[in-house]
Amino acid sequence: MKTRLLLFIPALTLGMFLNGCNAHSQNLPDKQIATAFKAKYPNAKKTEWESKQGFYVAEFHNDNIESEAWFDNKGKWTLTKNELRYNMLPAEIRNNLEKTDYNNWKKDDITKIERPNVLPIYIIEVEKAGQETNLYYTENGQLVKTMNDLKPNSPVDYSPLPAEIQNQIKQKYPQAILLDTDREKGKYEVDILDQGKNKEVIFNGTTWQTTFWEVNKTDVPTTVMDAFRNSTYGKYRIDEIHFFETPANTYYHFELEKDGQEVYLSVDTHGNILK
Repeated sequence: MKTRLLLFIPALTLGMFLNGCNAHSQNLPDKQIATAFKAKYPNAKKTEWESKQGFYVAEFHNDNIESEAWFDNKGKWTLTKNELRYNMLPAEIRNNLEKTDYNNWKKDDITKIERPNVLPIYIIEVEKAGQETNLYYTENGQLVKTMNDLKPNSPVDYSPLPAEIQNQIKQKYPQAILLDTDREKGKYEVDILDQGKNKEVIFNGTTWQTTFWEVNKTDVPTTVMDAFRNSTYGKYRIDEIHFFETPANTYYHFELEKDGQEVYLSVDTHGNILK
């Protein structure tokens, strides 16, 4: 019995080792993807591969930075997420952050997101008294977005956009910086910074539906404001105004309030009220 047990232990150990190798090999990319990764990150160390959402994802260390690079099944690089320390941020970002009220907040996760053909974006998670906020900075230190009221430990989706969506955004908004993405029930919501404006671009699948952004009342054309004032809701208080672009039309969307009642009014650029 003892002899059988001694023989069984090495066999079990060898089986576990082989199973582990097989499981690891299932995540290894083909030669084309591995070559593309090696070309982009020749000094990468401790590389581990996994598949996510149809992409091959390499988790690795590069210059003491933990990173995650995404490649499609043809070896095209689509996104890299880098986990930084505070002192690794560009000086412009640190200098500007330290002039804000968030300087006294605890700095938690700091992430640099790189994508093809767009400027990188830096996301700094800060926390104070149980409240978490994400601050989005460009490399030159410009704060371009603040995401407040985050739930504790709430994840941010950094996964790549389909190439077709990226191409459409590049064509429609060639100077845009991609800030954030959200995917829900087949729809993509993409936050971009375009010509100094934060815009939300909505896709149904890969079909563009609409783009909208907030505008100041002083920037609304006189024709549109006159249509609002002459409407049934002309005496209502304006809470917000957004400008919408769609394949069929462009219009201003008013969020109005009076005596606790909230209503909405849409007026196209010619001053016609839309139903």
